[in-house]
Amino acid sequence: MANEVFANNMEISCKAADGKSVACFPDVCFTPPQAPPTPTGVPIPYPNTGMAKDTTKGSRTVKISGKEVMLKNKSYFKTSYGDEAGCAPKKGVITSKIKGKVYFTSWSMDVKFEGENVVRHMDMTTHNHASDPGNTVPWTYLDRMALGMKTGQCNNEIDAAKKACGDDLNRKATCPPEGQQVADERKKFDRERRGGANKQTLDNIRKDIRQLERRLGGASQRPCQRAMRCFLTPYDSGHCCPGQTPDHLIEVKCIVEAGADRQSGGKRPGWDNYDSNKAPCLCAEGEAATVSTHGVLSARRKVAMKARGSSEMSLDEAATIGAKSASTTFKGCSEACLKAQLMDYHQEARTDPNATLRPSSYGMGKTGRAKKGVLARSTALMNG
Repeated sequence: MANEVFANNMEISCKAADGKSVACFPDVCFTPPQAPPTPTGVPIPYPNTGMAKDTTKGSRTVKISGKEVMLKNKSYFKTSYGDEAGCAPKKGVITSKIKGKVYFTSWSMDVKFEGENVVRHMDMTTHNHASDPGNTVPWTYLDRMALGMKTGQCNNEIDAAKKACGDDLNRKATCPPEGQQVADERKKFDRERRGGANKQTLDNIRKDIRQLERRLGGASQRPCQRAMRCFLTPYDSGHCCPGQTPDHLIEVKCIVEAGADRQSGGKRPGWDNYDSNKAPCLCAEGEAATVSTHGVLSARRKVAMKARGSSEMSLDEAATIGAKSASTTFKGCSEACLKAQLMDYHQEARTDPNATLRPSSYGMGKTGRAKKGVLARSTALMNG
């Protein structure tokens, strides 16, 4: 039923309401059959739905239509629906659950009941929890596109995103299910390493991770994923898909003092406001800067840095190199759009308009036929 109790012009979510969080996607769960080459089951993305009638641990003294109200970081929908077929023993790839809880990840900032922020209809959710974090992506396309839209230089990229992802960019983003497999294998590696696994076991898991990362590079050529490439996001925003790594197109090593810690170390003169966690990054495949698209981006920057020499460089030059490394890697992302996003943040981060950066040679090594091939192609593109 409609209760007509509002916060910030949005109806408050409560147990008496008919509200639903419909088709949150993807909720990736392992699904029978469990046979080679997928002995844990086939990872399949399901749309997952939660309902307000399942509100649990809501308000105690303030009620709407006689029933409890959803509150920030306390209340949840006790169950969700739609992933029942993912019933292989592992179930959800992150939470190992199906029909898990639904938590809200946004709420009113200024309306509170019992000292807690109230949750409203249309606030964001994540689904299929055992406990936080959930099994689905909690951010919208607009979250990812905010910096690009701010610059006014990415109109073609915005139009392409609307065409590929749909006009409603305020809906929750979807990510390739292959990324969940990569994330799962990385967690497996960490568990085995902490448990004292031998070198051969760890090497085998590393090999599996790299194969999955290369496969994910292909999955991310889907139209919507390809369109979203062009929009940079802060390193710590959490707006990259599982299996991706936020890559600083202007590398942190260019701004911090030589040998300094990336986050807490001293910065070069004139960069007092720089924060590597807030600096804009491109979401790339591959955890290490030697694998998949992450490796390609690093290689192209390395080529450009080597060609220009070791002298200090201006922000404009660093932004041009970073933008060109990405625009030549991902077709459809213009150098102008990418550079505008880089300049927007870094111009605000420097306290001296004449502050310079030092070139960094960080990137792929020269060993191995595959790496040499990437470096050769990168040289041709960056010098073209």
